[in-house]
Amino acid sequence: MRIMEHKNDNEEQKKKKGKDKPEFRSSLSEAYKTLDTNLVEAQKKDLEKKKEVIEEGLERVEKKSGKELLASKMLVSKILNIRQKAGMTQTIGTAGGVKAPMIFGKDEFKQKLARELLVIGTEELSDIGGAITIANLVDYFRETRPDWKVKTGEILSVLKKLEQEEVIPQRIDIGDDEVLIRFKPIEMSSDIQEVLRLATGLPFLSVDKVTSHLGWPIERAQSTLTIMMKLDIAILDESSGNYYFPGTTKID
Repeated sequence: MRIMEHKNDNEEQKKKKGKDKPEFRSSLSEAYKTLDTNLVEAQKKDLEKKKEVIEEGLERVEKKSGKELLASKMLVSKILNIRQKAGMTQTIGTAGGVKAPMIFGKDEFKQKLARELLVIGTEELSDIGGAITIANLVDYFRETRPDWKVKTGEILSVLKKLEQEEVIPQRIDIGDDEVLIRFKPIEMSSDIQEVLRLATGLPFLSVDKVTSHLGWPIERAQSTLTIMMKLDIAILDESSGNYYFPGTTKID
C-alpha cells in the first residue's frame, strides 16, 4: 500500500512540474519583453539627453563666437554638420528656438523640413512680417541652405500640410499665379490684397502709383500703405516716398 501511495505522489509531482513549465516560460517571456521595452525607452531618453547637451553647447558656442564664427566657412560647415546630425535647424543662432508640431508621423525628412520652414518664416523673415511668395520662399531656402537636397514639390507639400493643420495661416492668392505664404496671422483686408497684387513683380510702389492704378483716393492709398508698413509687409524709403515689398519682390 505504501509503495502505491509513493507512486501516486510521484505522479502528482510530475504532473505539477509539467504544469509549472509553461507558466515559467510565460513569465520569463514577459520579463524579456519588459526588459526590451525598458531598453528602448532608455535609448530614447539617452538620445534626447544627448540632443539637449548638443543644443546647449552649440548655443553657447554660437553666442560667444558671433561674427567670428560666421566669417569662417570651415567652422560654419562644421557647425551645420553637427546641427544636421542632431536633427536641428540649419540656421546658426536658432538652437532649440523653434519647434515644429509632430504632424508627419515617421517621416523625419518632412518633419525637419517643416521646422526649417518655420524657422525661416518666424525668425529669418520676421522683419518683413513673415509673409513671402512661394517662388521667393523656394529661392530663399535654396540660397540659404545649399546642403539641403529638397525638391520644390516637397516644400509645397509641407507648406500645404502646415496650413491644413492650422500651424500657419492660409495662403493668399495675389494674382498672376503668385501666392503669398504667411507664417504669422495678418489681418488681410481686401485693400491690402489689392496692393499686394499690384506690387507683385514691381520694384516699388508709391501713393501716386496706387491711386492711379487702382483708382483710389489718396487717403485710401496712404492709409493702406501705412497699415502694411506697420504690419512689416512694406518698407518705406522716407527720402523717396517709395514703398518696397520684400516678400513679393523677385529675389535675384
